[in-house]
Amino acid sequence: MGFYSLLTGPAEQGTVLETLTVEWYRTRLRVHSSAPDVHRHLASQHHTVAPDVVVPEPLPTVDLWVLADPDPFVERRLGAPTGRRQAFTGEWYTEHRGADGETVLVAEDATHPHALITPDFRSWALVAHRTESLGLLATRTVRELVREAGVLDGALMFHGSAAQRPNGRGVFLVGDAGSGKTSSAVWLGRGGGRVVGTDRTFLAPTAAGWQAVGLPVSTRLGAGSVTALGILDELRGHTPVRAINPFRAGAGAMPDPRPEPGLPVDKVWLSNSEVNDLLGVPFTAATHAHTLVVLESTTGAEPSFTRLDAADAAAALRPHLLAPDPDYRSRWLAADPAPERAEPARAGLAALVRERPVFRLRWNPAAHCDARVHDLVAAMDATGTVVVGA
Repeated sequence: MGFYSLLTGPAEQGTVLETLTVEWYRTRLRVHSSAPDVHRHLASQHHTVAPDVVVPEPLPTVDLWVLADPDPFVERRLGAPTGRRQAFTGEWYTEHRGADGETVLVAEDATHPHALITPDFRSWALVAHRTESLGLLATRTVRELVREAGVLDGALMFHGSAAQRPNGRGVFLVGDAGSGKTSSAVWLGRGGGRVVGTDRTFLAPTAAGWQAVGLPVSTRLGAGSVTALGILDELRGHTPVRAINPFRAGAGAMPDPRPEPGLPVDKVWLSNSEVNDLLGVPFTAATHAHTLVVLESTTGAEPSFTRLDAADAAAALRPHLLAPDPDYRSRWLAADPAPERAEPARAGLAALVRERPVFRLRWNPAAHCDARVHDLVAAMDATGTVVVGA
């Protein structure tokens, strides 16, 4: 009997919590766990309202068992490693092959010791050494399975954000770090809209046209955004379910310099549920990508935008297209771990810019990223001229 069956069999008999169903675009998961913290993390991180768009048929449902075991392999020794896989944020996993052909990925990082076991890359067991790590690791695993589904779908992944405006029109935004992507998505979702993605976002070609699909990650807001959005007072007493809050008042407010790899200390990380509660902005997994915006930071007095022709649009979007994704050295939760190829993504980008309007918005995000972004995007939608603004 393989490790997967040996671990999940007893867990199935002992699980006392109801199975939690997590849905994100085409991905559906049945999460089995007896740890309330797992349910709390997943429910908060994946809190959404149903998309207004017609989503393609769902993929086959994935089973994810989330288990705690001090050392799941102490009595069932793993054989020699068969390889290594590198996950997002640079974490490495040693790959082993189980007796019945299953794949066992053992984390090499000692911060959160755990392993992932799958007999078929559709059913998974996540086993952590410590119960307190389960919620965090479960949300990471769901994110990675959503990402794998998007890559398999042929969707284009960008370092970008997306929102559905109150009038139902979808906006997709890319730009360099600090250009206002996350804050713009939140502002566009306020007042009756929805946030779709705040850091990494897919553009998926569907029968109904291009759709923006968010990757389920925490929303990260810095001090300027927190102040502009008017939530500083609320954050001073708030402990996020996902990570840290550097704006908390009182002793011990500031986190350790590196509470986990790659985690910035100057931003609060908020789950979907927390963004909804603190800002009144719900998340949805997908929306139509009506308007594409490339954000460019300047010191100009007033924001201005230009509609780009197809060649300039492709050149402006290409640096933000993550194919192959520099943070993923392998498709580490796929049967074939080879990174996605860049050529199909570039061909998809060429089709995208022929079918969707792309604008370059030059602005000072510290001065201009506020409720005015609604008017800027509305002007983009309404204008047919080449240059508007100062």
